[in-house]
Amino acid sequence: MEITIVLFVLAVVQGIAEFLPVSSSGHLVLFENIDFFHSTIHAMGEGLFLYINVMLHVATLVAILIFLRKDLVKLVTGFFRALMARNFSDPDLRSAVYIVIASVPAGIIGILFHDAIESLFSSPTLVFFMLIVNGFILLSTKIITIKNRQIEEMGMMRALIIGFFQAIAIIPGISRSGMTITGGFLLGMEPEHSARFSFLMAIPVILGAGLLESVKMLGRGVPSGFVLPMTGAVVVAIIVALLSLKLLFAMVKRIRIDVFGYYTILTGSVGLAAVYLFR
Repeated sequence: MEITIVLFVLAVVQGIAEFLPVSSSGHLVLFENIDFFHSTIHAMGEGLFLYINVMLHVATLVAILIFLRKDLVKLVTGFFRALMARNFSDPDLRSAVYIVIASVPAGIIGILFHDAIESLFSSPTLVFFMLIVNGFILLSTKIITIKNRQIEEMGMMRALIIGFFQAIAIIPGISRSGMTITGGFLLGMEPEHSARFSFLMAIPVILGAGLLESVKMLGRGVPSGFVLPMTGAVVVAIIVALLSLKLLFAMVKRIRIDVFGYYTILTGSVGLAAVYLFR
């Protein structure tokens, strides 16, 4: 029963925080340090917890694929059509290339510094501090001059810069979507295009992270009785993620993602105060 509760809580947290700019990794670290969750997770064992991480990555990926299915079909068909016609100025081909370029920095850093990055997840104090930093990043969107550059107009250098914004978000407490959308604003992207690019470029990164975790699972068994509750948790994560994506795009259109900044600043401040008062 305890495992089922933990699964569904993690699924809801993943579905909300992966897409809203509040840092899913940061919130998962915080939940994992609550006594009930901490003891239950450790009782699962490393193999089972890896399985949960992989399945939640799958849920996240499925949600993006569903939500951006029209964009993806357009990009893929346009990419191959342009290649066959050798039309290298085609906007869909350019957009696809920019998405791949933007995914490179996070992929390289994630592979080269995997162990060092994992060690950061053991520090709630760091997470609280980074949640505050994340909040101020989101608040900055209210003073950035909004322009109307489209995805296909980005250019390789801007795509690479946004890729580095995404790489910074590997630090727990810094939101990937918040960093990349804010980066898009800074580089003159139209708000909705900035959000679409943010989640399109997340697909290779989420897929790569899921594959890395899957490699660790090789040779590890999963209890048969665990499959059904995990399947339910995945469905919950997908539904919550789709609702979160819908909410985020509505907020981005109104250029109001700053409101999430107040939440992460408050959460980080309360957390830091608790750490220093009760340690």
